[in-house]
Amino acid sequence: MGKIGVVFVAILAIFLLLGAFRESIADGIKGWRTESQVQTAAVTTAAGETSANVTLTSYLFQDNTAEVTAITSNVTVDSPVASSYVAATKILLVGGLTSGANHSLAISYRAESESVVMQVIGPFLGLLIFGGLLVSIAMGMFKKGRRG
Repeated sequence: MGKIGVVFVAILAIFLLLGAFRESIADGIKGWRTESQVQTAAVTTAAGETSANVTLTSYLFQDNTAEVTAITSNVTVDSPVASSYVAATKILLVGGLTSGANHSLAISYRAESESVVMQVIGPFLGLLIFGGLLVSIAMGMFKKGRRG
């Protein structure tokens, strides 16, 4: 097998291996880029209203309501859910509340890391890790090929 064939097989093997571990690597990167937050909020819903706005103290990771991991309420018949999020104001709309009641909410969520380093390189970590692996393996193959 020629050098081109070896390079092709190596690159294919790398992609297959990285594909198998992609989710674990992505979860690890997400762990570096986020901080777990728990915030309490007191809100009152008017008669006929079943949702309320809560201003979060930190930005929700990737502005995604799926990053709200739990919402609990002191009102036992509530079924609170994160309905929408406005990144510019950090306002989370919480639905599923009982109308005409005072609610004490506890909101658990993943927030963007406050670390300046993570804010700058965080969005590029996947590219840096996967690209770095590919480049280092390719360089190792070519250096080995020159010696032998």
